[in-house]
Amino acid sequence: MSLPAAALGDGRESPLMRMNWMRGRRFGNMGDLFGPIIVAAHTGQPVQFTPSTSLRQRLISVGTIGQKQRLGRVDVWGAGFGGTQESGFAVPRGFRHPPLTRFMPHALRGPFSAALLRDSGYAVPDVYGDPAMLLPRLWPGEGIDKRWELGVVIHLSEIEQRSPSAAAHPDFLRYAIPESLRGVVKVINTVVERGVEPVRQRVEEILACRRVLSTSLHALVVAEAYGIPCAGFDIHAGPSGWFHAEDHAVHIDHRMRDFYAGVGRPYVLLYRNERHLPTDWEDACGFIEQHWQPLSYDASRLLEAFPRHLGTLEAMPRPEVKQRLSSLAPLDRA
Repeated sequence: MSLPAAALGDGRESPLMRMNWMRGRRFGNMGDLFGPIIVAAHTGQPVQFTPSTSLRQRLISVGTIGQKQRLGRVDVWGAGFGGTQESGFAVPRGFRHPPLTRFMPHALRGPFSAALLRDSGYAVPDVYGDPAMLLPRLWPGEGIDKRWELGVVIHLSEIEQRSPSAAAHPDFLRYAIPESLRGVVKVINTVVERGVEPVRQRVEEILACRRVLSTSLHALVVAEAYGIPCAGFDIHAGPSGWFHAEDHAVHIDHRMRDFYAGVGRPYVLLYRNERHLPTDWEDACGFIEQHWQPLSYDASRLLEAFPRHLGTLEAMPRPEVKQRLSSLAPLDRA
């Protein structure tokens, strides 16, 4: 694969890549900002935010944002879709196709998202994967010391306020860390300043953990991509362990079902504890050590599926592109 000439620095202007992502207001969510960063890094093209309701052609790549699109042509490369099911822990069902909107599916996050589009009459290729699995190609994570035995990453819905330093809601006792474990267990939220560097710093904070327990899908994706032992931190009562992604009788975050099935593992590893109960952190660490298995995911088909009419995707970001990534993906101005 080769970059457009402009990305190689010959002075010609690179074509603009219009994308939609969940950008937030003052702050963004780490996983939602992965899309424009990864696309800009691998194409060398500048990205521009385009609203989810727009007549303009746009690309969506990371996050469960397919169902939010309205109007226009929408190229899909690795994004997920949500259904109309009442629970976020059920198998996705019942996608309501928006009027005057045409999806162009090149790759989906997973087979559950693909099924929603197929049920709407689309021909969807069997190409799956979350583009966030490509992060180690951009940020290898070398030289990061392991500072914590366990990183506990909390979902946006569980923090007391939308800010990068926010703690978990005080009523959620399962996130309480005893004084004796303050230097061992680290609670991390995924809210960041909107910019490439703050996102990289939050990723490296996760990489500084020997294990990860998370209600955030993309913290799990980061952990899996870098080979960090991890498990989903489920909020329901019941036994912990491996659960089949297609099991309708089991509560599993629908995004996790989709991601793990998409990378070729139809099982999700979950550690369960209800929000109002304190967590046995030693037990959680032992559970992850005993049960986690590394993923074996080949991203070649995902890379090859990138829509060629939008640009040329490099398998590895070039050094000169990485140096100016903040200007190619100006998230703070989106």
